Amino acid sequence: MKINTYLIQFALTLIIIFGGTLLLKYIKTSEIYIDQLIGTIIGIIILISSTLWRIRAKHS
Repeated sequence: MKINTYLIQFALTLIIIFGGTLLLKYIKTSEIYIDQLIGTIIGIIILISSTLWRIRAKHS
């Protein structure tokens, strides 16, 4: 279960770093950079999957 906590922290870090940079660049220049978008999407996917993993582990 410890690895699950680290995955959630890692996912939130990815979302904050890449999502924040994406938001700031979009506000400043009205451009969406694909590398920032991919990093944010990967963070969201990891967050959703590790949250589902945690919920299923609690029910077992």
